[in-house]
Amino acid sequence: MTPLERAVERGLAAGLLLSALLLLGGLFLGSESALGWGVILLMLTPVVRVLVVTLGMLIGRDFPMGAVSAFVFVVLVSGIMAAGFSTWPRALPFR
Repeated sequence: MTPLERAVERGLAAGLLLSALLLLGGLFLGSESALGWGVILLMLTPVVRVLVVTLGMLIGRDFPMGAVSAFVFVVLVSGIMAAGFSTWPRALPFR
């Protein structure tokens, strides 16, 4: 397993673990805020994966694939921002 694959695996595992803890804590404690943050973190976990891959490609000097990965990252982030800011601040989980 390459260092990039290990970094991606650790990022995905950390996002999943933190999201699961927030979701379970929200369910057991009845906290809507924890549930909301758990869902947001779960949705952002694949975005972090793309960011880690992009950085890994650029550090490894694979510039064509790094550029493609960076483009995918920009598209993901711009879509999230467009969707989030259309309902800002009513959609925030920490009301």
